[in-house]
Amino acid sequence: MQVFKPTVSVIIPTYQRGHLVSQAINSVLAQTYKDYEIIVINDGSEDNTPQVLAQISDRRITAIHQANQGLSAARNAGIRSARGKYIAFLDDDDLWEPQKLEKQISVLEANPRIGFIYSDSLFFSDQQGLFPGSYNTAYPTPNLQVLWTLFRYNYIPVPTVVVRRDCLDKVGLFDETLRCCEDYDLWLRLIEKFPIYFLNQPLARYRQSPNNLSQDKEQMLTNHLRVKEKVIDRNPKFLKIPVNFLDPYFYNIYLGLANLHIQNHQIEQARRVLHRYREMRGETARYEKLRLSISTEQI
Repeated sequence: MQVFKPTVSVIIPTYQRGHLVSQAINSVLAQTYKDYEIIVINDGSEDNTPQVLAQISDRRITAIHQANQGLSAARNAGIRSARGKYIAFLDDDDLWEPQKLEKQISVLEANPRIGFIYSDSLFFSDQQGLFPGSYNTAYPTPNLQVLWTLFRYNYIPVPTVVVRRDCLDKVGLFDETLRCCEDYDLWLRLIEKFPIYFLNQPLARYRQSPNNLSQDKEQMLTNHLRVKEKVIDRNPKFLKIPVNFLDPYFYNIYLGLANLHIQNHQIEQARRVLHRYREMRGETARYEKLRLSISTEQI
């Protein structure tokens, strides 16, 4: 019996979205490129997700059911089970355009030096349909795609990425200690080692939902900082970059997090964040303003 060994492994983690995950799967099944497998990781869903997955009959689809461990662990479980030489990511509430894989795999096959490829994507919601603009409108890809430009902000949307498996083997998988920004962390590690390629076409649709994980601002800022601190740890020369560059893209995140802690009356947390800022950046006017506001808060 011939063993099925696809070229592409599509990783779809899902949690509590039995009403949506089949739409994501169907957008993969509608691809013009057919040499793929789909690995759906049910990360401890307590809704009808197991029943929905059981009803889908296609030899290319594998369902993994595990206790809830978070998005990074779910994606990693899928990657470890993958048989393809390319790994593509799709979240359970997003969609692919029919020619996505065909266009991206042709670029990767023709350019073996490229570590991973990504594209533009459109925003949509069930209520409003397609939004004006695109991901690249909101977070423009710079002309030069290297570590320091990606360090500024994340211009790579998850559902558009296809990465070579051997590149993941070299840099590692998603950081399971991160509750968000885990994708940004992986892209940064990849771009340190490999060239990347932007295909300037909207090949995915990114669903805007009020239940997005990214709504927790404190968690987002904390993890965002951790990701950038990891880059600094791996590349200490970054601290020699002029502060007028690092302020908006790194140092000021500390101030934003400290200010959020103050607003939430979390004085000890604010003090720790400000202490870290002072160690790295020194005592600035904005730092002093927040420090004094802590004293006022405690009166």
